[in-house]
Amino acid sequence: MGAALAVDVGSSRTRVMTMSKALLVDEPSLAAVEIGSGRLIAFGERARAMRGRTAGEVALVRPVRHGQLQDLALTDQVCVDLLRRARVAGHARPDVLCCVPSAATSVQRRALERSFRRAGARRVEFLEHAVASGMGALLRLEEPVASMVVDVGGGTTDIAVIALGGVVTGASVPVGGGDFDEAIRQLCERSFDLLIDTGTAEAVKLAIGTAWPSLEDKVEVRGRDASNGEPRAVVLSRGEVATALAEQVDAVVRAAVGCITTSPPDLANDLLARGLHLAGSGGLLDGFSQRLATATGIPVHLVDEPGLAAVRGASRCLKVLAEL
Repeated sequence: MGAALAVDVGSSRTRVMTMSKALLVDEPSLAAVEIGSGRLIAFGERARAMRGRTAGEVALVRPVRHGQLQDLALTDQVCVDLLRRARVAGHARPDVLCCVPSAATSVQRRALERSFRRAGARRVEFLEHAVASGMGALLRLEEPVASMVVDVGGGTTDIAVIALGGVVTGASVPVGGGDFDEAIRQLCERSFDLLIDTGTAEAVKLAIGTAWPSLEDKVEVRGRDASNGEPRAVVLSRGEVATALAEQVDAVVRAAVGCITTSPPDLANDLLARGLHLAGSGGLLDGFSQRLATATGIPVHLVDEPGLAAVRGASRCLKVLAEL
């Protein structure tokens, strides 16, 4: 394939990796855009550093939400920025293998292909998230034995039972780690009249967020009083956060159970032996593995570096394409 890149433009983070598994980009999927013209000012860490410090003529937006492209003109500019960084690293006019949610439509794929081609890519191919994460976890997906992957991304969860290199049953749920953050933000506003930003909500999720409430750990959360605007702090317990996250977690669990129950009986037996592989940054939520294992009745394995599983699998696939 010559120069080739694996790209994962997610709702939460954007990652670019070479065929040799060199990680060129691993930054927030956040763009600073000039209001009116729509011109991209900064993307990634530079854009996040501008949060709360931008003037009225600059807006911070996410190019992708729940796996859906939000603005085609902005997507063009983001792709130009990503391939510019690749060229700086010595990859001129690369072939691109892009990870996409299984629910991505042909229209969305064509739009993404057009954006990368306009940015300078020679060729653009697509790989579904769950399959990419399975490859990143070094699963032998081409074998006549079933493997199951649950990839909990920033805005979408992709689930697939895979055998002989193909998806036997699958599901895509518009729920991810960003929704966990939003649920915590709404909990603070609804129950305590406290306004917090997404960064604070994410910090609470990392500190005491759980899908399996156990110890009653607590954390102090600082924000702004919704009624008078004054700074104020409240104390949240692990149980309160677990209750706030229950709806999102249950949606993922139901979809996983549905994939198993609709699989052929022989494949279900394979899953009992091989287990379910949990990937994606959202899979790091405390207790998620226990919750899935209890609901599905099969072992759950959290893959190494779950947030990098998809782009690492796409990178591995680049070598397969090159051999072909």
